[in-house]
Amino acid sequence: MSQAIPVFVINLLRRSDRMDRIAAHLADRQVQFTAIPACDATIASDAELDAVIPEGGPLGALGRGDRACTVSHTLAWQAFLDGDAPYALFLEDDVWLSEDIAATLARTDWLPSQVGPVKLEKFGAGASRLLLGGPSGQTPSGRALRPMLSRHVGGGAYILSRAMADAALAHRGQMRVPVDHFLFNGNVSAFSRQARPVIVTPAMATQRVWAYNSDIAKHGKAARPEGFALHWRKIKRGLFEISRAPMQLAALATGQAQIEAVAFEDTAP
Repeated sequence: MSQAIPVFVINLLRRSDRMDRIAAHLADRQVQFTAIPACDATIASDAELDAVIPEGGPLGALGRGDRACTVSHTLAWQAFLDGDAPYALFLEDDVWLSEDIAATLARTDWLPSQVGPVKLEKFGAGASRLLLGGPSGQTPSGRALRPMLSRHVGGGAYILSRAMADAALAHRGQMRVPVDHFLFNGNVSAFSRQARPVIVTPAMATQRVWAYNSDIAKHGKAARPEGFALHWRKIKRGLFEISRAPMQLAALATGQAQIEAVAFEDTAP
């Protein structure tokens, strides 16, 4: 089966075991890919991180792991734009993809024109209840595309158009939240609000299959504030969570959106 949408897999060079595993999985799924060497939080310079994402933002201080992960995604976006494909799928190296991924990548005509980021992943275990708009299209195997009107993070698997990748890269140096929040959390990301991401449902990617921990977990968290600073951070995060409530309630009241349970399904409906 031909592949119209190229795939970029982000992987730390020192974790060849993870690359071997994702390569075998993608071969089984009949998916070709290009490996992107990730930015390593243990050796990256402050200047390299600062050029993409500062140390702090709406969610508070950011750890080096989250910042390096964000840099890694921008490297993959740039590699995509250096080619000539109209769309690309970006994967982290611990993702598991559904059985219909090859059919999804074989065509581009199922993607709506001027589409925002297309999230293939259901983040976390089980199902999540999300506020979603009405279907705006479907994958070749019949999974629906639904506008995301509430946040659902995770950057394990998503599709960007050239226009979206170019717009995202224009924010280098100003990306004040980790990449998954930047793309899929409209509460804290102006880019996400403007880009209007959609999610594939049932989801066709998950990071809950492989039994190993994240490489960035021990580097990802910044120092926890204390005293008034901690209370103030909690207040700010709470305000961000309710900042879009008027829009969300209006969409619910007018029937433009529904609260839906979204889960990963290996087999298409």
